Amino acid sequence: MELSAWFHRKPHHEGPGLILLGAGVGLLTGLGAVLFHYLIAGIHNAAILGTFGIAQNAREHTPVSPWGAWIILVPVIGALLVTVLVRNFAPEAQGAGVSQILRAVHADQGHMRPVIAIIRPVATAITIGTGGSAGREGPAMQFGAAIGALVGHLFRVPDHRRIHLLGCGVGAGIAAVFNAPLGGWFLAMEVIVPDWRPWTVLSTLVATVSASWMTQEVFGSDHLLAHAYISHWNGSLMLPTFAVVGSLMALMSLGFIRLMDRVDAYSRKRLQNPYARHMSGMLLVGILLYITSRLTGHYYLIGGSYAGISGILLNQMHWPLLLLLLLALKAIATSLTIGTGGSGGIFSPSLFMGAALGSCLGMLLEPVIGVPHLAALFALCGMAGMVAATTGALLSAPVMVVELTGNYHVLLPAMVTALTAFAVRRAFLRDSIYTLPLHREGLSIPENYYAVEENMADK
Repeated sequence: MELSAWFHRKPHHEGPGLILLGAGVGLLTGLGAVLFHYLIAGIHNAAILGTFGIAQNAREHTPVSPWGAWIILVPVIGALLVTVLVRNFAPEAQGAGVSQILRAVHADQGHMRPVIAIIRPVATAITIGTGGSAGREGPAMQFGAAIGALVGHLFRVPDHRRIHLLGCGVGAGIAAVFNAPLGGWFLAMEVIVPDWRPWTVLSTLVATVSASWMTQEVFGSDHLLAHAYISHWNGSLMLPTFAVVGSLMALMSLGFIRLMDRVDAYSRKRLQNPYARHMSGMLLVGILLYITSRLTGHYYLIGGSYAGISGILLNQMHWPLLLLLLLALKAIATSLTIGTGGSGGIFSPSLFMGAALGSCLGMLLEPVIGVPHLAALFALCGMAGMVAATTGALLSAPVMVVELTGNYHVLLPAMVTALTAFAVRRAFLRDSIYTLPLHREGLSIPENYYAVEENMADK
C-alpha cells in the first residue's frame, strides 16, 4: 500500500504513516540545519574576517575584523544581496519567518512554496554572516516548515495533515539549531499544530528528535550556550521575586515589539525603494557594530549574540550600565536588521536582552537577598520571560532555556518568570511580535492555542 493511502483511511489507521513522515521531515530539516550552519560560518568568515573556511564556534566572540572601520560597509553589501534574493525569488524570505508560517497555517491551508527551503537559509546566512543582528532559529523553522509542506504535497495528504507536517518542520528546525528537541516540540504544538491527538503529538516529537539526532551526529551534544553555575536557592521564598522579574521582562518586551513595529512602518513610509530601505538600515547597524567593537573589544551585536549570552551566564560581565547599553543596542540593531527588510530570527536576540536585564537585576539584588550567583539565575529566568512575552511561546520558552544551557534545576523559576511575563504583556498588548504584523494585514490569528477560546469568544 502507498504511504499516501494511509491518510485516506480511518484516523486511527494513519498513525504509522505519520510517524514515518515525521521522521522524514525531521531528518531532512536536520540535514538542512547542518548545511545552514556551515553556510553562515563560511559567509561570516569571508565577510568579517577575510578568511575562507566553515569552522565557527558560536560561543566564542568573533575576532576583530581586519577591515577596520570599513566593516561598517559589510552589512550594507549583505543588505544589497539579500534584497536581490528577496525581490526576485521569494518575498516570504524576509522578516523573522514565523509570521509567514502562521499565515500559511491559517490562511493558505498549509501551502508553502518549496523555493523558500532554499532562499530563506541563503538570505538569512547572508544577513547574519555579514553582521546583521538576528537569530538563525526563525528561518530554520521556516525552511523546516517548507520541507514539511513539500512532503505533504508529495504524499497528497489532507490539508489538516499538511499543516501538521508543517508543524513538524517548525519543531524540527528550532530543535536542530538549538539542540532542543523538547523545546522544539513544545513550540510546534503550542503555536503551530492545532491538534493534540496522540499520533499527531507523537509524530511531531519524532520529527524534533530526528532533527536533533542529525545535528548531534555532526556537531556533538554540547549545549549551545554556557552552563551557568547556580548554587542552591530557596524556592519557596524567592518564587514571588521571579514574578517581579517576569513583569519587568514583559515591559521590556512591549518596548521591543513596539520598536520593531515602528521601525518597519517608518522605513516603509520614508524609504519606499526596498534597496535603499534595507541598505540604509544596515548602514546604521554597521556603525553600531564598529562603535561596539571599539568600546568593548567584541562584536556583541552580530547574529544571535550567543557568545555574549554565554558571557553573561558565566558572570564575565560585571558592569550593569554596560549590560543595559548592550541591551538597548541589541534591540535597535535587531529592529533595523529585520524591520528594514532583513532575514533572521527574533528568538535569539530576545534571549540576549532577557539575559542582560536579568543579570542587571541579579547584580543589584544579590547584596540585598544574600543569595550567591543571583545574576546568573536571574539571567536564565530573564531569557525565558523575555522570549515568552515577545513570541507567545509560553511553555516552550522556559523548556528551551534549560535545554540550551543544561540548567534543568531552574525550570521552576523560569516557568514562573515566563508565565508572569506572558500574562503582563498580554494585559497590555494582545499580539506577539509574530502576530502583530499579520493583524495589521487584517488576519485574525491567535499567538498560540491557549488564546483560541478567548479569541473565539470575542467574535
